[in-house]
Amino acid sequence: MWPSRPCVPSLSGMWLRYTNGSWQVRPLPHRGERFGDGVFETIHVREGRLLFAAAHLQRLRQACLTLDLRPPLALEAIFQEAARLAESTPAGRLRIVLYRDGAGGYTPSSNEAVIEIGLQAEAERPFPLGPAQRLILYPTPFLVQTPWSSFKTLSSLGYVQAAAYAQAQRCDDALLLSVQGHLAETSRSNLFFWDGKVLHTPSLRTGCVAGIFRQQVLQLARTLGLPTKEGLYPYETLLQAQEVFTTNVIQGIAPVLGIHGTGVSFRTGPDSLAALLSETLSRQLPTYL
Repeated sequence: MWPSRPCVPSLSGMWLRYTNGSWQVRPLPHRGERFGDGVFETIHVREGRLLFAAAHLQRLRQACLTLDLRPPLALEAIFQEAARLAESTPAGRLRIVLYRDGAGGYTPSSNEAVIEIGLQAEAERPFPLGPAQRLILYPTPFLVQTPWSSFKTLSSLGYVQAAAYAQAQRCDDALLLSVQGHLAETSRSNLFFWDGKVLHTPSLRTGCVAGIFRQQVLQLARTLGLPTKEGLYPYETLLQAQEVFTTNVIQGIAPVLGIHGTGVSFRTGPDSLAALLSETLSRQLPTYL
């Protein structure tokens, strides 16, 4: 007879994680987490309130429609709860995550969405003019336009790799190209450059994210009478610019000092366009809270 085996509880539906020198049993993560099947919004919390909440709500609504994500609550109710949570901290970032629930592998069994809201308190930082930075070109173009490329999705491996590359090269951020070789964005921000006559930013056709702060800067520039253009630009175009800056809702407008390995530097300082836009936005911030 075969020797009897010790009674081992079934681990079906569980997850083994190796940590602190031993295997630990954990609940199986949701399918949406395992497959990166979801979207999120990172919102700047300022004075205990959500900055640009209406714009974030609109982008998340469009993402849900595009991806057929069906949260159990109205998006307005989700943002109301997020606003209540934000009241507990004067400054920080709040993240709303929606990912597809249910079983299944690549093929989901449901379009119902799980809702998660997280709040991270942070020290007050200069805003909307962020610290100057130095960029480096990430050598592997990977961005491509899809119906969901303009949203913030949970599938972020390319951005993680680019950010790690910049860090290893002692740079602040990585400049990303589309697979067609056009300027697109950075690992965490949208990209702008000024040629002395027109304020340029890469088109969403490059696969870049439709950033909330990107749209605010475009609207402000047009209000100030500055010509703007969203286009497809080769990398070399950036090296001819007078001024370059990046934008996102957490850092605001961050001037770019130069591109690593090129010997090219860009204008920064109190007389720069970035400073002018930041000063104007600073006066308008109370209207966006």
